[in-house]
Amino acid sequence: MEGKIAFLNAELAVVVDREKKREERERKREEEIVAAMETENKRYATLQAQLTFLFELGKILPPCPENEGEENDKSDKESEGDEE
Repeated sequence: MEGKIAFLNAELAVVVDREKKREERERKREEEIVAAMETENKRYATLQAQLTFLFELGKILPPCPENEGEENDKSDKESEGDEE
């Protein structure tokens, strides 16, 4: 009987150890995900700051709304016909 108890205690220790390792892997993975998200957010913030800076300098224009883009296409076609 004592042999069975010792065997079960050993098995229980293995299971507990395996569970601790699994929890540690999950925790590390969550930390990696958080770090990757922070890096991505910093990258997007940098790009946004660059775009804002260029816009304020007048180096780039804001995107045109959909309707204006269609009107510009029509006027481009008309001006091409005038040149010929």
